[in-house]
Amino acid sequence: MKKQFVLILFFLTINTSVCAESFDIGGNQIILPTPEGYVQVTQEMDAVHRLSMQMTDPMNDLLAYYISESVASIAMDGELPPLERTFMVKVNKELKGMIVSSQDFAEIKIMTKRQNNEALESVKSQMPEMMDKSSKGISKEFDINFALQVTNMIPLDSHYESDNAFSYSMYINYGVSAEGLKEESVMVVTSTFINVSGKIIFLYCYGPQSDLEWTRNAIKSWTERVLSSNDQPPTQSSGGINWDKVIEKGIVGAIIGGLIGLVLSLISLFKKKKNG
Repeated sequence: MKKQFVLILFFLTINTSVCAESFDIGGNQIILPTPEGYVQVTQEMDAVHRLSMQMTDPMNDLLAYYISESVASIAMDGELPPLERTFMVKVNKELKGMIVSSQDFAEIKIMTKRQNNEALESVKSQMPEMMDKSSKGISKEFDINFALQVTNMIPLDSHYESDNAFSYSMYINYGVSAEGLKEESVMVVTSTFINVSGKIIFLYCYGPQSDLEWTRNAIKSWTERVLSSNDQPPTQSSGGINWDKVIEKGIVGAIIGGLIGLVLSLISLFKKKKNG
């Protein structure tokens, strides 16, 4: 009975006319509207929530992870729903205390176009250590010996920008193995760097390899809603920001999040094999 009440309360919440949440980022309250047709993962979605907490990276804090409303009831029941199209938002640990003006954000856009490939090579060298750490965390959480891999990353040129946002997409080859089972997948992630009230946050939209245009359109719509829900950035920055590392931080955040759906798929296969 208690479970049914929680489910009813949850779906009443996600169907209200205004679906957004306020996050404290370095002392500023930032409003993040939920992507249309999606819900934020909560502790009540036990398995999905536990996994999302393990898929962290050393550079960024996870603010929210969103899954489709169509699979929310499965997640609320503690099960592992299929996750093909998802959204995520992160903030860098160092940048969340900084204030960034529109003028300085324009410089970041220029640097990203110029240094994206160089930053990607730097991130590639860090992947084995990051994957090993994530593998150990998931293995401990779900009592299954996981091994995660990122075998290739192909960045595309920036395709959208405004005064306070810019987006680019990337194809990522993932591999996940556990207990003799293995899953491989090519995902597309569209990342948006956005300056919200002087705070830089990273928005991510994930989909299967064929979903490039969907991810781009979906995150553009979400970006516009986030910007319209918050104040404009200030005219001056707080200073002390290492712009060279901003690109790298955003790439790291993008890569980790794409593994969640693949790991869930492998856990489901493992459970079926074990019970069968």
